[in-house]
Amino acid sequence: MPPLPPRTASITRITNETKIQISLSLDGGILPPYEPCTHFPAPSDPAEAEASKKGIIPNKASPHATQFTPTQQITINTGIGFLDHMLHALAKHGGWSLAVRAKGDLFIDDHHTTEDTFLALGSAFTEALGARQSLARFGRGDAPLDEALSWAVIDLSSRPWAVINIGFRREKIGDLSTEMITHGLQSFAQAAGVTLHVGCTYGDNDHHRAESAFKALAVAIRTACTRRVEGEVGAGDVVSTKGVL
Repeated sequence: MPPLPPRTASITRITNETKIQISLSLDGGILPPYEPCTHFPAPSDPAEAEASKKGIIPNKASPHATQFTPTQQITINTGIGFLDHMLHALAKHGGWSLAVRAKGDLFIDDHHTTEDTFLALGSAFTEALGARQSLARFGRGDAPLDEALSWAVIDLSSRPWAVINIGFRREKIGDLSTEMITHGLQSFAQAAGVTLHVGCTYGDNDHHRAESAFKALAVAIRTACTRRVEGEVGAGDVVSTKGVL
């Protein structure tokens, strides 16, 4: 059986407030290079500059959210440490390779950078997913983190909707406003064209509540994006009674 085609995207989102670049592979592996962009000059080191033309290189400015393994490439630097941490968890447990770099107006607050990062990620997800056929379509994930337990359900429906109830008690985790975690997931659902429900059943620690929620979402997305191969029921089909998503 021939290998399945790669599901990758490399996009740039430029606004007056933020400059975001994302490279994504839904199935792990090697990432495509970032698009050329004047807001992100090539590395000054000649060897790194040459390597960056062929693919993603680790971001030395963000070692806490950079992890290159034989099956995944992850390197994230949004300028907001806890956001990097959540996106790292999402990519790792979702089976993605993911690179994100951002320049935002953090001297104001974390709103625009977080919102635009999730909008860009949703757009990259849509592009990488391509035609919504041969997919499992629905996915559920459950994830504990110590005393916290979260769940997530996703439908690759092309109907954007999000219900997020993580139950935060603090205003911020690190430099990330907890309200922006909720809004960020809503923004992702909007740009990705998915119906998304995420909740935390219980947990005393807001860091644990958030991280378990992102891990649960990662499991749900990985399940929903599973491809039906030739010989399986649903292979080549749009999984909908309407015949369209």
